[in-house]
Amino acid sequence: MFKNIICCTFIVLGFALKAQDLHYSQFYHHPQSQNPAFLGFFDGDHRVYVNGRQQWRTVPVNYLTASLLFDSKFFVKHSSSYIGWGIGIDYDQAGDSKLNLAKLSGGINYMYSIGTKHQFGLGIMPSISQRRFQDEKLRWDLQWDGERYDPTLSPQESFENVGSFYFDLGAGALYSYKYKTRTRIHLGAGFYHLNKPDQAFYGSNTIDSKLPIRQAYQAAVQLPVFPILDIIFHGQHQTQEKYEETNLSALLRLYVNRKPGSLFNILVGCGLRMEDAYYPTLAIEYNNWMVSGSYDFNQSSFKTATDQRGGSEIVVRYIFKSVKPLGFYKKCPIY
Repeated sequence: MFKNIICCTFIVLGFALKAQDLHYSQFYHHPQSQNPAFLGFFDGDHRVYVNGRQQWRTVPVNYLTASLLFDSKFFVKHSSSYIGWGIGIDYDQAGDSKLNLAKLSGGINYMYSIGTKHQFGLGIMPSISQRRFQDEKLRWDLQWDGERYDPTLSPQESFENVGSFYFDLGAGALYSYKYKTRTRIHLGAGFYHLNKPDQAFYGSNTIDSKLPIRQAYQAAVQLPVFPILDIIFHGQHQTQEKYEETNLSALLRLYVNRKPGSLFNILVGCGLRMEDAYYPTLAIEYNNWMVSGSYDFNQSSFKTATDQRGGSEIVVRYIFKSVKPLGFYKKCPIY
């Protein structure tokens, strides 16, 4: 049993060292990991996102992920084109050794508008990241006294470095078409780790620890079905060396109250991560606020260990919108 614990610990550690990036089921609510061209791409002036995810609580190596994003934009003079910018913080932690990633990213995006229907965007996102683990949390064979685990015994193991620090670079492109307010489509592509940063704990000559380039492709469509109902499709496919992941999501938006100052919508739907899990989703929009939750049900071979319970996820978003001032009209005398 003890050897199994050790084995599991290093399997998880080794998997994380291969640099699997952050994963959110509601990927469309985490712009900084999808496409730098998404910065500023929303209806409003400023936007704040808070994301949280807890995964695999039924196994000893559960994951905890949290993110924060602020993005905004300012329009080019005498034009509907704009420059979007944003700053984000990501953090995740996993395993007995508390292996964690802390990432600070900032990006800028130029969105060129053609008329009122077409937009083309290009964005870049540099970031700095740190990976660390707690070696005192690890257990070793030499701490087994023949009958039980004794943490007071010396493992006779030492680590010169329990953390790594590196610079990263991403870029992306986006096309958006808006036929009407409730009819729109966008297509995008984001590319991360373009500089293939080295995140080794023991020096670059020990193992291949360079982050491979991750490619993320997105598509979304929103269509009105009835006067009070829209359907929204989200799709994402990403690759990183031999790893691939495809996410599909469908949501229905019900317009409960459309009066200004009391806007209230309900979104319900389900997402599918191919060959892995499905996740029902429920969201509420009230004026400038949105709260969305989802829960993963594993369908992969890992479901035996997780009892099909993958993880819960919650997203909170707030959009700041300025009220346009009323025009000035000169009073005319009445005769």
